[in-house]
Amino acid sequence: MHVIDHSTLPRLHGVGRRRFAAASRQLGSGFELWIETLDVNARADLEPQHSDRVVLVLAGYGNLHLESGPQRFHAPCSLILPSGAECQLVNIGAEPMEYVMAFASPPLAPSAQPMPDR
Repeated sequence: MHVIDHSTLPRLHGVGRRRFAAASRQLGSGFELWIETLDVNARADLEPQHSDRVVLVLAGYGNLHLESGPQRFHAPCSLILPSGAECQLVNIGAEPMEYVMAFASPPLAPSAQPMPDR
């Protein structure tokens, strides 16, 4: 078992968005687990991933914008985002939105692959 103290992890800040990776390849995991907070009226553009994603919304209200149109949601709920989907989360509530996003770690670039033993 490996325990990771969240208080020691680097934080990423964007306009109205705060997040950190609670699990990642760099932390010895085969999947990514991001803890995020989205301020009131803020948006989070979610880049397409090579695998499905799950977003567990812990607090707040929002719209999920997909190609097919917006879908309203409120906590507690789970958002299932298919592989390759470009989408956007928008906080439409009166309080910050808190969520956890999980997906498989992207494959290593060929140059980062370990060399086989000879």
